[in-house]
Amino acid sequence: MHLTSRGWAWEFLRRNPVFRKDLAVTLRGVVSSRSRSADIISLPANTVDLSRWGVLFCKFDRK
Repeated sequence: MHLTSRGWAWEFLRRNPVFRKDLAVTLRGVVSSRSRSADIISLPANTVDLSRWGVLFCKFDRK
């Protein structure tokens, strides 16, 4: 199997038990919807901060 650097990083990350726990806690409150151009995933404000794992989210202000 040939993996890119990003692929290798994901393979190691997804096997990390602490990351898996943080991700499970975060995904409990996910609300998903679909727009014409993208899938939108809304996370509750009290979720685990996954940025320490390099998983980044954009915050949008809804008006």
